[in-house]
Amino acid sequence: MNWKKGMMMIGCLAVSLLIAGGVQTAEAKKDKAAAVSQTATAEGYLYTSKNYGYTIVCPKKPNVIPASLLMEGRKGEVLIFDNDGYNIKNAWIVLADAFDKKKTPDFNKMNEAEAKKYLEGIMQSNPYEGVMVVNLTKNNKAIYALTAKEVELDTDGDGKPDVTAKADTQMAVLFFRGNKGGCYSLQLIDNPVLRDSEIVKFQNGAMSFNEK
Repeated sequence: MNWKKGMMMIGCLAVSLLIAGGVQTAEAKKDKAAAVSQTATAEGYLYTSKNYGYTIVCPKKPNVIPASLLMEGRKGEVLIFDNDGYNIKNAWIVLADAFDKKKTPDFNKMNEAEAKKYLEGIMQSNPYEGVMVVNLTKNNKAIYALTAKEVELDTDGDGKPDVTAKADTQMAVLFFRGNKGGCYSLQLIDNPVLRDSEIVKFQNGAMSFNEK
């Protein structure tokens, strides 16, 4: 999945800031985002998490396993839509307590300069091909990222890359606060190639997310 192509696909979430070889701004398309959100809730399977108290509209009824089976020590669930035995081909990972609320800025209150600085920090410390701020709903912003197949990271903070991270596949990742203040991450697994059609379903699901 090319980063620029990925950004085009995420466009229906109303891009407000983008870092990918530079920063650019765009006017938020709130009406379009709201319309897509309404479509998302009108179709698909409404999954209700008994363990974490959220609902989300899925493309179909998922098989569910604890997120800790894939990510040791993490809280949340993996909503599996397609698998071949233990090989997960298509799924959404829903992580609860995904970031520290006290150490993470309110995405809805950041101005452009603050957002640019924050996104640059994320890019320097994570294996992402690109990262941006999007309007998850008309009243709630999120951080959207696309993982890189290969990226150089500065792990010791000296300003120089010292580690090269490689991956066979890519994932789309969202970080956001729920309507009741919970800190969540929603991540798309789509192997072996991240498909445009699955990114659209992922976007729609994210916009339908609701804390009970």
